[in-house]
Amino acid sequence: MPKSKHRKKHKEKVAARKTRLENEKKRVKKAQQEFFMNLIKSEQEKGLFENTESIDPILKEDGPQLDIEGPTL
Repeated sequence: MPKSKHRKKHKEKVAARKTRLENEKKRVKKAQQEFFMNLIKSEQEKGLFENTESIDPILKEDGPQLDIEGPTL
């Protein structure tokens, strides 16, 4: 039984579409990553990341301590 004209090479077309979409996603992700890295680099050159304090209160001894006690199951 012959295949219809509509279904000819369907798997190859689908595979090509998937690879094209994957490549496009990778390209966009790489461009975003590059943009953010350039933005961070320019901000560092301006000196905006100097004298920043750590936000993590668990590692700071002089900061407020969190009291994390509660009912146990």
